[in-house]
Amino acid sequence: MRRLSIALMSLFAVAPLSTKAQTKADEEAVQKLPQAFSDAWAKHDGHELAKLVADDADFVTVATTYLHGRSDFEKFHVRLLSGRFKDLTLTPPETTVRFLRPDMAVVHWSWKIEGDKNPDGTARQPRYGMMTLVAEKRGGHWLVVVGQNTNAIPGRPPELEDIKTPIAVPGTGQEP
Repeated sequence: MRRLSIALMSLFAVAPLSTKAQTKADEEAVQKLPQAFSDAWAKHDGHELAKLVADDADFVTVATTYLHGRSDFEKFHVRLLSGRFKDLTLTPPETTVRFLRPDMAVVHWSWKIEGDKNPDGTARQPRYGMMTLVAEKRGGHWLVVVGQNTNAIPGRPPELEDIKTPIAVPGTGQEP
């Protein structure tokens, strides 16, 4: 009986280790998500942008608007990209990817936006920020299930002394 218990515990202990690692194709697909976002923005196409998110996605915009589901994400971005963001360009300077499981990854990417307008129609200065995406492979496709977009605040906080961030957002003074 003791041997059976030890054998079963050993089996359960190594079972997670046999999980298949993500493929090179998966790594490349996830790494390309920020560029796919930027390409849809360049076309000012909220419909194309929405194809990158899951039906049940949760997304917090840079203005702290919480969107739930692809339908609301699409409606919001169609309006935004055909309205005050219609002349906007979005560039993703740096990207990091960390796989949590073979079918789930976290993507952090810095961005630069130029050509957008405030809600009152006045032009904005170029902005910088960081987006965090959680992507999951569903039905053979990598889709964003959670997203958080954040505007950068210029300046290097004193708390960052002796700390090197994985992605330094351009234009903030946080570059190494």
